[in-house]
Amino acid sequence: MADVKTSKISQNICGLCDENPSKYCCPRCEVFYCSLDCYKSEKHLQCSESFYRDCVNSELMAHNADDESRDKMVDILKRMQDDDNIDINDLIEYDDDDEPADSDDEEEDDLEKRIENINIDDADEIWNVLTEDEKNEFEALINKGDVGSIMPQWQPWWMYRRDKKLVEDVDVHVDDGEALKNCPELKSVPKFETLTAVKPSPAIKSNITNVLASYAFIMRYFNGEIEPGEATICLFNICDNLNSNTNFDDPAVALESVAQKCLQSELIQTDEASIAVMKKDTFLLIRGPSDDNEKYYCQAALSDLHHILNRAKTLDKQKDQKTPKEKTVFSKKFPEHEKEHLPSLDVSKVKKCIKKVEYYLSYVDSYDMDFE
Repeated sequence: MADVKTSKISQNICGLCDENPSKYCCPRCEVFYCSLDCYKSEKHLQCSESFYRDCVNSELMAHNADDESRDKMVDILKRMQDDDNIDINDLIEYDDDDEPADSDDEEEDDLEKRIENINIDDADEIWNVLTEDEKNEFEALINKGDVGSIMPQWQPWWMYRRDKKLVEDVDVHVDDGEALKNCPELKSVPKFETLTAVKPSPAIKSNITNVLASYAFIMRYFNGEIEPGEATICLFNICDNLNSNTNFDDPAVALESVAQKCLQSELIQTDEASIAVMKKDTFLLIRGPSDDNEKYYCQAALSDLHHILNRAKTLDKQKDQKTPKEKTVFSKKFPEHEKEHLPSLDVSKVKKCIKKVEYYLSYVDSYDMDFE
């Protein structure tokens, strides 16, 4: 490069393109050049990349760059990379203990390794692998009642609705199948006329409304993560039709009954905003995914409720056969985890409610939920 400079300096010709008059001098190799294009050209690439690298590392070392300033520098370098086709990983030299890693990513990777071989349904096991900082953070969230702030919001499967258009192409077939894949599987039940010869009471639709409203509230209350035993206890606490065989002649009264039970419950903490959501959810369940498939959401909700009740019954039997587990640090620190604050589950009532839900499912299959 020095030879090129010597041969061309007297002629004031660019030492890189050998064509244009030179205007600048490279501060590193001292070659004369005419433009930025020549400075970044293939002939000068080794020198220009080395110059960039030294400048960047000197700047980082001089200012003892923290993560934020390093990120800003990398953003600048990315823009340079776009313009110059320079690999920024070649420009920055990192010490062994100064790798460009995201600390949050490292913490997530570390936590993932700690929990990969343990039972994540066992709160005590999870608690034992947490660091002191993580335990303190969890306790702070519990004390502030902010645990819900870190939980992803569950999206109910009954939110999909295909409204009928005023004008539709008769040759176009609309299939809701893909949208309905998220719904619970429908339970097969006998035809209603095979169960009884007695004409169903006019109150049955309102009673089903009371059950659907209770189900909708419980599903959102537990953010879609249902523990069958606890969910069933809370369900009985707010659903008079299942809990005490109360009959309702008016769907509005059946709905309001659930609202008042929720607000007055000692087991549930809620507010008027959540009650308003519950009422809207009940309407959506009864309305169905479309005008030509109105029953589907009712059937799906009752089928899911039937499954929850059956699971609660089974788990309650298994609980009686288990040896009481010795309390650990987590169990003592958070006693509600052990459900000691909840009343015991009446299994005989659960069995009767399972039959009642089957009866309601059979009714919806044979009739409709039209209140008009």
